[in-house]
Amino acid sequence: MGETSKVGISASKVVALIGALVVIQVSIGYFFTAIPLNIMYGIIGLIFAAVMFISLEIVDFKKVNIPFLWWVLLIIGLILILFEFAAGSSYLGGILVLIAALLEFLSQKKTYAESKIVALIGACYLIYESVMLFLSGSPTSIALSIVGFVFAIILILTLQNKIDVKVSYAWWVVLIIGFVVFTWVTPVSGTIIMVAFILILMAF
Repeated sequence: MGETSKVGISASKVVALIGALVVIQVSIGYFFTAIPLNIMYGIIGLIFAAVMFISLEIVDFKKVNIPFLWWVLLIIGLILILFEFAAGSSYLGGILVLIAALLEFLSQKKTYAESKIVALIGACYLIYESVMLFLSGSPTSIALSIVGFVFAIILILTLQNKIDVKVSYAWWVVLIIGFVVFTWVTPVSGTIIMVAFILILMAF
């Protein structure tokens, strides 16, 4: 189990909680498509969200005890990614669950700055999404992709100490980058970066 913050919850559980909430939102959205297969995905997604929520032990379910294990999160995350791919929806829920699995796994091996890991993943995914925008050929998308590349590079540079970029890895820097990316470039990468911002505030 990873280190806990002053509020008594580990970084992996914080990310898993946010991921579960996103999964609930997406799963409910599947019901409104009126497509039988998507409705099935929605039901399974809600079950997975319930499993994660119970394993977080935020609420005391006396008769139900589900352990919070990285490999369980990994399986759930991979299945969610497959569902999201098949349904053509955002990968955000599955990605957040996979990030939670990674943080929980790493917490058992060595002490890492969890917020930096999440920020790095957000920056890398931002580069991927910026490449996709650039390849779309639309002038607007190309312009947004350039913005994405710039902010991804800035965020990555703040995570290292070898190059002095005059911009430190601070909560307000991550907040600004996350807000700009979420608003103008891509909500998925922006949300991941904003999760890193939350973890910084919680001293992870």
